[in-house]
Amino acid sequence: MIELKDGIILSKDAPKEEISFSLDKGSINVIPLAEKYKFSLLKLKDQALDKGSFKIDDVQIYPSEDNNKTLFFLQVNSLVKLGLCFVCEKENKKKKVKEIQESLVALRDLPTSTIDEKNAKIAAIFAKIRELLPSYVLADLNDIDDEVFEKAKEELEQLAPDILVAVLEKKIVVEEAKPEEIVKEQIEGTTTAINIDVQDDVIEKEAEMVTLDIGQEIVEAKPQQKQKEDNEEDFIIFDLSNKSFGKCLSNTFKNNTMVFLSFVIPTTGVIAFLLLSPIYYQTQNKVLLIPFIITIVICFVLYYIMTYKCTKFYANTKDPGFKRKMGIFNVFNVLVTLLGIGLGVGIYILFKNFDAELKLITTTNILGILLAIGFSIILLTANLYIFVIINKIKHLFKRKK
Repeated sequence: MIELKDGIILSKDAPKEEISFSLDKGSINVIPLAEKYKFSLLKLKDQALDKGSFKIDDVQIYPSEDNNKTLFFLQVNSLVKLGLCFVCEKENKKKKVKEIQESLVALRDLPTSTIDEKNAKIAAIFAKIRELLPSYVLADLNDIDDEVFEKAKEELEQLAPDILVAVLEKKIVVEEAKPEEIVKEQIEGTTTAINIDVQDDVIEKEAEMVTLDIGQEIVEAKPQQKQKEDNEEDFIIFDLSNKSFGKCLSNTFKNNTMVFLSFVIPTTGVIAFLLLSPIYYQTQNKVLLIPFIITIVICFVLYYIMTYKCTKFYANTKDPGFKRKMGIFNVFNVLVTLLGIGLGVGIYILFKNFDAELKLITTTNILGILLAIGFSIILLTANLYIFVIINKIKHLFKRKK
């Protein structure tokens, strides 16, 4: 059983007030799209709790009362896509992970050439899940493979009486349908296809995070404390629910408008004052160079901080949606940076044309132009290297300690 009492979930999509909910086995628990924050909370990495009581199988997860217990989350990807959560003793964690790895790797070579073979492999995966007895199973109904839909639906329904199953409602687009027909279709579509390819290597990412590439991702976390760290890392809310890249761009921008636009002001400050500094050096107002330089430094640092925060998803390159996330962020990052550069140039032109003292300077501002071009390139490409550089610096300091 999963139970949240009077909790405040730290997420842009979650209600600001306290909420309570409980899920139990017996039948499939359908989580509406409007309450996706619940599904994200159960993934143990997209959201965090600020207050309240959160229990899994009667184990107090938040606030933590049992330091002997730990969680790890496993994602299965092969024909079906499932998330499995386990509560176990800390001292048995390594053994538990190894056992799960070995049992699931054994399914890797099952054939999938025909629909019968695919159905047989799905049945084997669910049979193994019954043996492993996770605390709960998650399935996102928007990850659909029509070919295995019926089999996945059947297996999830058969699993629900014995193991808690929670699924995220599928986004259904129905034209000219009556409301009752839409409701019926959503209910009937509550168990959908899922995906699991099995490889073998184990990569330790952080002290509390392990990625197990056997077609599964295992994320072990100190209950809720780790969730807060991950919530901080998920700075951008990506919407990858649509197959159209353009639609994903549009939806992501709507969810992060202020985040993307926050790049404009620092970029404008850097470019405008880089262009203005050399020509003001030739005037009687040289004292202005001090606030100009301070502004350039502050804006430059702010731009890098924002870029680092927004590119923290680079830490999980094995995420199936990583390339699409990177494409979406890079598109918007370049566009808003170019907008900031344009505004910076515009401010420079205004000063040049309306400041009487600057009008007297007839020489070409070569230094300012070169500095602006150079820093424009640095800003436009920051998203490609800043995360890697800062992480390497962090690791160096950790080693020294």
